Amino acid sequence: MKIAVIGGGSTYTPELINGILEISKDVKIDQLVLYDIPQATEKLEILYQFSKRLVKDRFELIQTHQIEKAVEGADYVIFQFRVGQLKARQNDEQIPLHYNLVGQETTGMGGFACALRTFPVVEEYVKIVDKCSKATIINFTNPSGHLTEFVLNYLGFERFVGLCNIPINLLKMISQMCDCEMKDIFVKYYGLNHLTFLERVYVKDQEVTQTLMQKLKLQLANIPSQEFPQVVLEALGLYPNSYLKYYLMERTMVEKLKKEGTRAERVRQIENDLLELYRTVNYIPPELSQRGGSMYSTAAANLIRDLATSAGTVHIVNTRNNGAISDVPGDYVLEIPCLVKAGKVFPVSLGKADQFALGMIHLIKMYERLTIEAYLRRSKALAMKAMLLHPLGPGAEDVEGLLQEILQANQSFIELK
Repeated sequence: MKIAVIGGGSTYTPELINGILEISKDVKIDQLVLYDIPQATEKLEILYQFSKRLVKDRFELIQTHQIEKAVEGADYVIFQFRVGQLKARQNDEQIPLHYNLVGQETTGMGGFACALRTFPVVEEYVKIVDKCSKATIINFTNPSGHLTEFVLNYLGFERFVGLCNIPINLLKMISQMCDCEMKDIFVKYYGLNHLTFLERVYVKDQEVTQTLMQKLKLQLANIPSQEFPQVVLEALGLYPNSYLKYYLMERTMVEKLKKEGTRAERVRQIENDLLELYRTVNYIPPELSQRGGSMYSTAAANLIRDLATSAGTVHIVNTRNNGAISDVPGDYVLEIPCLVKAGKVFPVSLGKADQFALGMIHLIKMYERLTIEAYLRRSKALAMKAMLLHPLGPGAEDVEGLLQEILQANQSFIELK
């Protein structure tokens, strides 16, 4: 098996290498290729040399700046790149705050800018993968669900699965609370990437939803429960994705973001420290946990293993609904449990969505599609329409100014007329 990693110079790569080493006990890995753009030459070299020390002679490891060489004949391609690197993320986080709006990498107007900047690169890479291989693409590049909507429904490339580390962390937390294996858990979990809802939890043959909620005291995975007022969580009757705080507590989150500064600034220092460690150590440093993205490598590697072996396991991924949520259109890309069989993912039937969740799904899905149309038509008018629709977007008095500021900061990546 050949696996290509697009964004191989990422400081996440060692964790991914570790995950691939784990699955190499079950599937034969022949070659792993780390690709990155020429601007990331130094980082790629550091990660390549460190990865060689981890891999030893378990399989062949290659680095390259040639995308065609990286993906040619690949069985799986992993997207884990950030267009514009951390400087662009910093802009995504700072610019909306000028308008008292949430500045965040994947949500709101930061996610809007990130998507517009990333669409053309994803479009180019998908075409190259399609030309050079029969690979399935596993996507971690943000905004993951929005990009999966773009690729499946607008580019028409079917071998594309969006992935996020939040579901696997949620399952891990449930397994610890219920003293069971993750494979024993099934959840009615659905929504959009970074906007999902947990409605039911089953462990082996028993529903444990209410018992689990009491145990956890509605504590969210990786997020202190006090960020959500208890009365609101009880009113929802759902276990919401932590990113819902940006929607339900917008004023509080704007104030917090202004006070704390951008995550990009902190990540830049963490990455510099990690790169220094990677130059010399022969193990994955514990400092990597500060980078975020916990267990993403486990999610990616295990999905590749189960796709390759037709395992019949269930993974939570981003793909078309195809009837999983009965009152949501079949072509909506959702984050849902899927059966992994015959090298593909098949959505599992979950029944109807909660009305609150359904309203959020429809609204943000229409925003996603308007944003995609704005990119495809290079249209400022459609971009403003998308911004006005988003609940974390600007009002009519600010929409043109915010769009112009976003375009100015991303003039190397986004062109609208």
